[in-house]
Order: sequence, then C-alpha cells, then structure tokens
Amino acid sequence: MRKIFVGHARLIAVVVLSFLSLLFMVLLRYTLAGRFAQSYLLWNLALAAVPVGIAAWGYQLVEKARTRRFALAACFGSFFLWMLFFPNAPYIFTDFIHVIRRANLGSISASWMSPLDLLWFDIVMNAAFAFVGHYLGLISMYLMHSSLRRLLGRISGSLLMLPPMLLSGFGIHLGRFSRFNSWDLFFHPLSATRAILETLAQPSAILFSLAFSFFIGVTYLIFFLVRKDSSWD
Repeated sequence: MRKIFVGHARLIAVVVLSFLSLLFMVLLRYTLAGRFAQSYLLWNLALAAVPVGIAAWGYQLVEKARTRRFALAACFGSFFLWMLFFPNAPYIFTDFIHVIRRANLGSISASWMSPLDLLWFDIVMNAAFAFVGHYLGLISMYLMHSSLRRLLGRISGSLLMLPPMLLSGFGIHLGRFSRFNSWDLFFHPLSATRAILETLAQPSAILFSLAFSFFIGVTYLIFFLVRKDSSWD
C-alpha cells in the first residue's frame, strides 16, 4: 500500500510541476506579446493528463483487487477507456501548426525583441508542451502496461499494447484534421464512424497515422528499456 501511495504522490507531483512550469511560459509569453492566444495549449495539456489518471486508477484497482475476476474486469475496463483518451497526450505535437501559420498569436510588445525572437520562443514553448504531454502519455502507457503484465504475463501483456500504439496515430489524425475528440465516439457515434471510414480511404492519413504510431512505439520502447527504478512497477 505504501508503494502505491508513494508512486501516485510522485505522479501527482510530476503533473503539477509540469503544469506550473508551462503556465509560467504562457504568462511570460503574454508579457512579451500582450496577447493571450495559447489557451489551446493549456486545454490540450489538461487532456494529456486524462490518460495518466485513467491508467493510475486502473493500476490501483488491480493492486487492491481481492479476486482475479475483479482485477481482470478493472484492468480491461480501464484499458479500453485509456485507449480512447491516450491519443490526447501526443496530440500536442500537432499544435506546431499554429506556430507554422503564425495566426492570431499577437505582436511584440517588448522593444528589445524581434519577430524572429518571438518565433523562437514559440517554438521552444510548443516543444515544451509537446514533450510534457507526450511524457505524460508514456507514463500512462507504462502504468497500463504494468497492469497487463501483472495479470496476463509479460508476453500477452506486451502484445496488448500494440493496438493502442497503432490506433493512437489514427486518433491524432482524427483530432487534428477531422476535429473529433475522444468523447465524440460516445456522443456522436455516427459522425465519428463516418469520419473514420473517410479517413481510412486517404493514403496521406494512413501515412500520417503510421508515422505517429512509429514515433510513439519507439519512444515508449526507449522509455521502457532505460527505466531503472519506478515506484509504479
């Protein structure tokens, strides 16, 4: 029990520290440009924390389960819910489109800065948001992977992580280009299904999805292999 508490305490500390650090960058950006245009980054970062909460909740249920049947139900229930929301974590990488287009980002209010300086600040700030969002996603993936391995064994538990990796890239594409969110599968199932079928017919969408899935898979493999000590294992 103490191990679970310490692990979740560290997890909460990581999330809170990340949010505060990135909020400081947004406030600094507002001071420099005199315009608040980064609400999308804060919102998407909040969504990136959702899969961490789901995975941690599922992990805790599995740890506290008194019967294997309840542990399996808790694990697979949280797994499917987590799989729906996981793409929100690496999705922040696509927010670089706002930096590329330079739309509605304000002008410079500091006389000592040039437009190029502001551009570099935006690149660093968006990279920080994307890194933290993706890192939170990797933590959530590790937690879910740990639950699956604990119940099903290393091989079966690891194989079950392949579908989320493959589907996550597709989910990111649906979010950026079709403007669908994870909850639209519940509230607008027909529209979501139509968008999914239309996207599957686009070769460019498949390439985009596979590229993101490959990136997520490789970074998680690195994350998993270099981990030496974890309070969630």
